[in-house]
Amino acid sequence: MDTKVHTIEGDTNVKDCAKSMAKGKSGYAVVVKSGIAVGIVTERDLVWKVIADNVDPAKVLVRDIMSTPLITIEPSATMTDAAKLMTDYKVRRIVVIDENGSLAGIVSSIDMAKSLAKEKGFADVTLNAIARLETGGPYQ
Repeated sequence: MDTKVHTIEGDTNVKDCAKSMAKGKSGYAVVVKSGIAVGIVTERDLVWKVIADNVDPAKVLVRDIMSTPLITIEPSATMTDAAKLMTDYKVRRIVVIDENGSLAGIVSSIDMAKSLAKEKGFADVTLNAIARLETGGPYQ
């Protein structure tokens, strides 16, 4: 789980959201309202719901393209629990909400791959690729 969660208010326009995601090197933003997580916007949402439809991102609000309701999990859940939810809901990220309803973190399929790659001593090249491990390359 990553405890540094990229968040954004729902009344932010999509252009500013994309800038914020790029600046934070994040492929998502958890949408919050009064400090409560209410949705998520991903790179895929930006492409499929805004760019592909030739919509001006400065005129669209994050709350209008966010995915909601959030798929959430508790901090005490196992990686298998998270993987099952990801599979069932066909998502790549699950928001972690603590017992008080507060945003505690986010877990992604890449986080899982990194954990498994480490567990296997980074010997599985395919798993390392899925985990996007930084081992050099032309695009860094």
